[in-house]
Amino acid sequence: MATVATNMTYMAARFSRSAASSSHAPRISRSVPFAHVARRARAGAARAVMDSSGLGTAGGGGDELLSEDDVTLRDVTRKLVDCRRRKAAANAVDLLVSLGRAGIEPDLFAATTCLGACVASGKQDLALKVFEEVFQKGVVRPDEVVFAELIRGHLMADPPAWPRATALLSRMREQHDVTPTALSYNILLAKCADENELERAEELVDRMADDDVAPDASTLDAVKKRRSIRSYAKKMLML
Repeated sequence: MATVATNMTYMAARFSRSAASSSHAPRISRSVPFAHVARRARAGAARAVMDSSGLGTAGGGGDELLSEDDVTLRDVTRKLVDCRRRKAAANAVDLLVSLGRAGIEPDLFAATTCLGACVASGKQDLALKVFEEVFQKGVVRPDEVVFAELIRGHLMADPPAWPRATALLSRMREQHDVTPTALSYNILLAKCADENELERAEELVDRMADDDVAPDASTLDAVKKRRSIRSYAKKMLML
C-alpha cells in the first residue's frame, strides 16, 4: 500500500509541474458520461464501453486517426475497465501511474474507472488516495460519478460510514462545483432501505426536497424494499 501511495503522489506531482510550466491547466480529454458506460462495464460489456467512449474497437480500428499517446490511453483504459470488473485495485492504480510515468494525462473516464476498481475491491483507503492525488490536486476535474463511487465505498464499510458518505453531498458542491443529483441520493437511499434506516432516509428525502433535487426513474426502485421509506419518498418527492 505504501508503494502504491508513493506512486500516486509521484504521478500527481509530475502533472502539477507540467501544469505550472504551461499556460493552461491539464486538459481533460474525451470526457464521457461515465454513469452510462460504467453500468455497461459492470455488466461485462467492456467492448461496448470502449466504443461508446470513443476509444476505438477491440481490434484497434481507427488507430491511424489517433496520436501515440491517445492509443496508449485507450489501451490502458481498456485494461482499467477489466481491473474494475475483476476488482483488481492494485493493478488499476499501477496502470494509472504508468500513464503518469509516460507523461500522458489520464482523462475523466480512466481516472474514474481506476477509483471505481478500488471501491469495488473494498479498498476505500486506496480510492481516497486516488481521489486526493488525481482529483483533489487538479490532474482531472471530478464529476458527480466520482463522488458517487466514493459514497458507495463509504457505505460498503461495516458499519457504513454514514457521516463521511453524506458529507460528500456538500463537499462536491462547495469544493468542486458539482451539484448532487438523484444519482448520489439514490445510492444513499438504497443503503437506508437495506439497513432499515427510516429516520436517515427521511432526512435525505427532506434534503432532496429542500434542494430541489429531482428524483429519477431509479429513486423509487432504490427504496422499494421498505414500505415506510417508499411511502415517505412518494409523499415528499411527488413520485
